[in-house]
Amino acid sequence: MTIQSNSPKTFEAGEDMDAFLRVVISNDGTVMLADAVDYGIGVTQKDSDDGESVAVRLDRHGGSSKMTASGAIIAGRRVYAAASGKIAATGTKVIGTALDAASGDGSVIEVLPHPGYQQSSSSSSSSSSSSSSSSSSSESSSSSSSSSSSSSSESSSSSSSSESSSSSSSSS
Repeated sequence: MTIQSNSPKTFEAGEDMDAFLRVVISNDGTVMLADAVDYGIGVTQKDSDDGESVAVRLDRHGGSSKMTASGAIIAGRRVYAAASGKIAATGTKVIGTALDAASGDGSVIEVLPHPGYQQSSSSSSSSSSSSSSSSSSSESSSSSSSSSSSSSSESSSSSSSSESSSSSSSSS
């Protein structure tokens, strides 16, 4: 049975880990430190030893998270996935925006998470759905026109529905 959980969610640590590091779920259900190639599922909230329970603030929970930097980071800039669950000023996987500056390795800063893969997916799907709804309207307009010419009773009902559409469009 699947249980819906709010953040933070408790997992079993699959290795020793410090607080404020990004983690991924391993095949056995434990959490492990995320690498530079991983977006991760969230950020640890306390130090934990292998086999202990660890609270993870899930990325999709909303709001900002504390994260550990691997080097200097400028506030207001994008941060990227780094090795050992940390974040960096450069990389290939966007993790979020730094709300604080990091002076170097081990600095804990506040980050507003926004995984890069979600940004690109949502913008392309919304534009394709608006295109398909435009073409659907065009198709229904042309089928209304052709059916209205087939008989005079259909023609008068098409006219009254067009007038209703026009008046509702102008009132909004």
